[in-house]
Amino acid sequence: MIKRKKILVIGDIMLDRYWMGSVNRISPEAPVPIVDVDSSVDKPGGAANVAKNLSDFGMDTTLIGISGKDEAAEKLSALMSGLNVVYKPLVDLKVRTTMKLRVIDKNKQLMRIDHEDKHKSKVASNLYKSIESIIDSFDAIIISDYGKGAVKPIIKKVLKIASKLNIMTFVDPKGDDFTFYEGAYLLKPNQKEFENIMGASKTTNEFKAKGEKLRKELKLNSLLVTRGKDGMMLFEKNQITSFKAIQQDVFDVTGAGDTVISIVASYMTSGENMISAVTMSNIAAGLSVQKLGSTSVSQEDLSNATNK
Repeated sequence: MIKRKKILVIGDIMLDRYWMGSVNRISPEAPVPIVDVDSSVDKPGGAANVAKNLSDFGMDTTLIGISGKDEAAEKLSALMSGLNVVYKPLVDLKVRTTMKLRVIDKNKQLMRIDHEDKHKSKVASNLYKSIESIIDSFDAIIISDYGKGAVKPIIKKVLKIASKLNIMTFVDPKGDDFTFYEGAYLLKPNQKEFENIMGASKTTNEFKAKGEKLRKELKLNSLLVTRGKDGMMLFEKNQITSFKAIQQDVFDVTGAGDTVISIVASYMTSGENMISAVTMSNIAAGLSVQKLGSTSVSQEDLSNATNK
């Protein structure tokens, strides 16, 4: 068991909603399937899923982000109240709470419907005031940027003050400009996000060169690129380490990146070294993709998996 630490999550909070049913016929109104919905489930998504992962892993967690004042916000608040999470959303009456609705037929996703007001909130800068007053009480910060508008206006200030306080910052990035994340302790893009910045690589050596170049340019302590079936690659000063994907039956990759960054931050904050932290996060990601939707892994789950 690792030590319980205080971790602050800042980012784009959202609700993941699933409608599950079966398709038995095509609509007479248009050539589309008719889904007879027989059940539904709501789960924390985005930065809220990161907070849930941390809570389920035994960390003391605080979540700060932006929400609207609507049914999705109420549902998200109810979900977070059942966790060991201090939930502090900044409510913007002029935007909708981000919600991703997935329609599932026999465990296969047919469609995703997004409800969001991307980059439309005018209160994002006020988030920093909430963060500034409490930041020195945390052992680590995870910044979960899903590109919805909560992170970019404040992240440079957050990284700057965290650096002064010697607080480790773990960032899940999004978008076409990674200079926003300069000075982070660890940056964790997936391969698509990495290639969007650095371009595709024809060889492993080229990939490694580009990864180390990005790490140096952004003044990162570590860069961790998650690569799906190809595992992960960790870039540290004078060391590049590859991790093979844990071979599991992949059911749903939703939220696997949230699991990775949560486990890495938990282990690093508790005093483990980076190699051990990434190794455990790799195992945890293999467990999370076996379940529907955004899922989390407990310390017991991880212990059982490593002892097999």
